[in-house]
This record gives sequence, C-alpha cells and structure tokens, in this order.
Amino acid sequence: MTDHSHGSFGFLQSGTLADEPLVLLDFGLEVRQNETYYYDNAKRDYSGYLFQYTLNGQGIFEQREKTQDLVPGKAFLVRMPEDSRYFLPADRPDARWEYLYVHFRGEAVLPFFYRIRQAFGPCFDLPADSVPVLLWLNLHRELREGRQLKSYEGGELIYRFLSALLRTLESPSLPVPSPAVAEALCYMKEHFAGHFSMDELAARLGLSAAYFTRLFTRETGETPLASLTRIRLSRAVFLLLNTSLSIESIAVSCGFSCGNYFSKVFRKISGVSPSEYRSRHAR
Repeated sequence: MTDHSHGSFGFLQSGTLADEPLVLLDFGLEVRQNETYYYDNAKRDYSGYLFQYTLNGQGIFEQREKTQDLVPGKAFLVRMPEDSRYFLPADRPDARWEYLYVHFRGEAVLPFFYRIRQAFGPCFDLPADSVPVLLWLNLHRELREGRQLKSYEGGELIYRFLSALLRTLESPSLPVPSPAVAEALCYMKEHFAGHFSMDELAARLGLSAAYFTRLFTRETGETPLASLTRIRLSRAVFLLLNTSLSIESIAVSCGFSCGNYFSKVFRKISGVSPSEYRSRHAR
C-alpha cells in the first residue's frame, strides 16, 4: 500500500505476565482491491478474536449459508476458528473494501463475546463516530506519528474497546429529548425523594398518562418508572457506601415507600440485598 494512512501494527508480549487476560495482537487499516481476498475462519491455524469494521467499499460475511453485505458502518466479530467466512465479492472485479481490523485474544474476552453474539449476532451496525471505532482510528494515527504502547496497555485498550462496543450496541445514541421528556427527567432528578405517580407527572406536563409513557419510552429507551427507579437507586448506592444511615432511612430518603420494598427492588437489580452490598464494599 502506498497510502501511509493505511497499514498494520503488531505487538509482542506487553509485560511480564505469562498469561495476560487480554492481549492485543495486531490491528490496522487496510484496503483490498483487484485481488482475491477470501478468509475461511474454520481453517485458521491460530486462535483469537477478530473485529472488522467497514470504512468504505463493501465486503461480504457468510455463516451457515447466510450472507451479509459489509457496507460502510457494518462490522463483524468472530472467534477463530469458527464456521464463517469473509471476502471480496467474486462477481465484481473492481470491488474495493477499506476496513479497520483488530486481532486480539484472552480469556477475559469471553463474557463480552458471548453477550454480543447472543444479543446482536456476528454482524452489527456501528456509527463512524462511536467510541469503539474512534479508539482505534485515533490510536492508528498516534502510532504512525511515533507513539509506543506501554506495558500492558494493549490489554487495557482491548478492555476499553469491548466495554465501549457492548455499551454502544446496548444503548445506541438516542435523539435529543423533546421539551416534555426533558422536563420530566429534570423533575425526576430534583424530586426523586418525593412520592408521585407517573400519572401525576404526566398531568403536570399536560399529557395523558398513556401518551407520556409512549413518548418517554421512545425517546429514552426505558419507561418513566424505570428511569425514576434508576435515579433513586443511584442515590441509594451512594448513601450505602458513604453514610451509616439505616436501610429504612435510605429507602425513605430516596423515595421508596419502605425499607422492605427498597430491599426487594435493590435485590432484583443487583442480586444482593442493600446490607450485603454495603458489607461487600465496606472500606
């Protein structure tokens, strides 16, 4: 490649640990054109994970006889070896595919990989300005300019990437909320300790309860009650970790009707009781 904006970077073991939980092997920006470009992941003679994101042009991903056009904004994540393939369209001799790729390994990848594949499949869409894409584009530029990775930084980057990738997929960018929803969120944050129903909040905004719920859910991705509960729990966690207030006092100060109900909601979300959470995180 003559374009210096493209190219790959490889990395040797980054530290003294024999088995690092996350290892960045190599990554880069590449262009494939006027060539036979075909990879069968079932025939790989090495293990690891591959993330590949289309910047321009088009490639094809195939698994179980189902194909997916890898157009700009489309990515795939695979675990090698596995029964899947990616390639340039064979029926288009002028096909061009420009992409970002990241090759990595480590046992700590598994929880992220299983969650992503289960919820979103091997192929998914990502905005070009999303954190998991910009992280690698910015690093590529910095390495071209001479920056060197520090010990264990490769693993740190992989963790940041996987966290950002899962967060982006689970919580895609939502539109700027309408005035009514913005006012509702502001009211919840300022009055979460009080007792009010969603019907009362809707009436305060001059909306019917049904319309308010639909509007709020569409714009925020969660129901009004779920949003209020999340705000209350966030404050409760702060009080659990930073005060000696009783569970009952924390519950009442955060808008829950009583300690028992607060404990029930807290356990459902966290898997433990407020008292257990406090003791586990005690300093």
